[in-house]
Amino acid sequence: MANSKSAYSFAGKKQKPDTHIIVVWVDNEAGVLARVVGLFSGRGYNIESLAVAEVDQKQNISRITIVTTGTPQVVDQIKLQLKKLVPVHKVADFKREDKNVIFKEMALFKFVANNGKLNKALKLVKILTQ
Repeated sequence: MANSKSAYSFAGKKQKPDTHIIVVWVDNEAGVLARVVGLFSGRGYNIESLAVAEVDQKQNISRITIVTTGTPQVVDQIKLQLKKLVPVHKVADFKREDKNVIFKEMALFKFVANNGKLNKALKLVKILTQ
């Protein structure tokens, strides 16, 4: 947020911007993502990463995972405003630097190869995941 022109992005002398992962559980219905993203864009908050997935088909619940950077005051304001949205059930916040939280990344690869090259790739994966 250092290059941001938003009024919310300027840190005070005592506040340092941190990267936060905000997880929001919402009703899985049309327009909910637009309302959540509109909350960010309307106030000049930056979304660095966004992922959405349905987590409970019976209860019709989706999870929106948002990565953003801001001062503690800005992140608290974001969480309070998210909780006011009607389809929001729960909001959780995780600091990226928190040592008590495990962060993992995942990648999906598709191999088009013969059996020899495929076996070689699988051996490499086993070595890297040990």
